[in-house]
Amino acid sequence: MVENDYNRFPMEVNAKKALATLDKAREEKQKGSYERALTLYREYLSMVDPSFTHGVWFSMAEIFFETNRHKDALVHCEKALEIMKEFTPALELRIKIHKRLGNENLALQDKKNLETLERIEKAKWDDPNHYYHFK
Repeated sequence: MVENDYNRFPMEVNAKKALATLDKAREEKQKGSYERALTLYREYLSMVDPSFTHGVWFSMAEIFFETNRHKDALVHCEKALEIMKEFTPALELRIKIHKRLGNENLALQDKKNLETLERIEKAKWDDPNHYYHFK
């Protein structure tokens, strides 16, 4: 087994502390205390398995985007998408980041990917036999 900062085996998680840290990070972000929120998000990432952290990476990307740190925003957006490839909020933000960085071709490519994902999702909802409709 490989060990690194985010993958400790066996991983022991203090769920209450992790969730409290995540809640505090969200509060700080909402208040506009971005640096404090980033610190708390990083702390949260060090406490949990990375499998379900795409939302945290995305939240950090949003902060970096709002504070005009577009390259950092891009890195964090890509980490969210690495964890969950079809995470459309991160894909939408990455389109904005690419536009701000002048990467029009990459923005267009992401837009096409987003449209494809939206078509696939719509087809699922339109199909009465899809499992989305089972009770």
